[in-house]
Amino acid sequence: MTPTRWAAPVMLVGLACGGGDGNQTPVTPGTPRVSPKELRGLEVTLARNDLRVGQVTGPALAYGRYDDGTTGVVEGAWTSSDPSVVEVADDGTLTGVAVGRATVSASFEEFGDSLELEVLEPNPRHDRDQPDDLAGPQVHAVYALPSDAEDGNLDRHGDIERSFEAIQRWLEGEIGKRLRLDTAGGRLDVTFLRLPFTSEEGEERGAPLVEDLEGAIRDRFGAPPGKAYAVYYAGRSGDLCGSAAAEGGVAVAFVHPEGCSPQAVGVGRETASTYEVVMVHGLLHVFGAVPECASDRLETSAHVGTRVEDLMYAGPEWSGHDEVAIDPERDNYFGHGRADCPDTAAGEFWEPVTGAGPRLAGANPPPPVIPSEDWPVRCGLLPVPAEADESETPSP
Repeated sequence: MTPTRWAAPVMLVGLACGGGDGNQTPVTPGTPRVSPKELRGLEVTLARNDLRVGQVTGPALAYGRYDDGTTGVVEGAWTSSDPSVVEVADDGTLTGVAVGRATVSASFEEFGDSLELEVLEPNPRHDRDQPDDLAGPQVHAVYALPSDAEDGNLDRHGDIERSFEAIQRWLEGEIGKRLRLDTAGGRLDVTFLRLPFTSEEGEERGAPLVEDLEGAIRDRFGAPPGKAYAVYYAGRSGDLCGSAAAEGGVAVAFVHPEGCSPQAVGVGRETASTYEVVMVHGLLHVFGAVPECASDRLETSAHVGTRVEDLMYAGPEWSGHDEVAIDPERDNYFGHGRADCPDTAAGEFWEPVTGAGPRLAGANPPPPVIPSEDWPVRCGLLPVPAEADESETPSP
């Protein structure tokens, strides 16, 4: 600022503070005007660059880049290079119309940015377990809907496939292993299961809902040996995120717009989010976590209660954590190697990652992205039935 701009305020201060009758109100210098930050560029982002015919996704977001290094969402004007392939709404919501490629663009002031999208055919839907690529223990994916639930096409639009891609990437870096997944023709085998009860009837069941899901799966698949089931259930069970019937080999993630999380299933291929963490939590229960011999196991449930970052944590509510880890000290349920306590790392549902080894305790791979309000996982684990005492007469 030049001396000329400050001359008048300085003189006013002098008049107020010296001489006169002392009743004048002091005048302070005006605050220098701060120039508004200037827009320097625009960047369009979307969680995925592919979608299926008939799929609605997004909205895509336009971020303004400013001269002070900050960014912020702006209300850009959206266009599609080929609306017959991809339609884009005023708010950036995208709809796949036909197979092909199209460029979606946003403009704001004199800036613009774009991204290219590919539209694919929906996956075929299967209501039966397809012939397995590999024999032996494996995890089979199920998309289950109550009789009156809206079909979100998580199987046909590839969301469950993306979810497991994120799970596998997380596990590779975290434990040096991958799940043995049930595939058919080289692709994840996902079975669609429309259930005989309504959403309300399912929610009224509470925690035992997982037993109904297990029964429906057994009715559909029978009881093939060596299979565990990862169920994405399009319904609610109170405020639970997931559940598991360890004895039945069923892990469930409750997927509902008003349910556990605002995050979507398979929101990103690279990084696991809430529902991916929920699913691994449930599968670890199926694999035997957390055993009674674990040093940090809670007395009330098969969870740990001391390390808030542990995937199997179920202590007091917590926010602000920045990592989710699988048995970070390798001393409770995974990788401890003790002969006197079950170790889920030795289970048959894992396969090694070529050229990778287990993560050392204290290492810090990129953690799953979990909103603080989604943590810890709210789990409705069914207790393992106690073995009946043969001396007692069963009650009716």
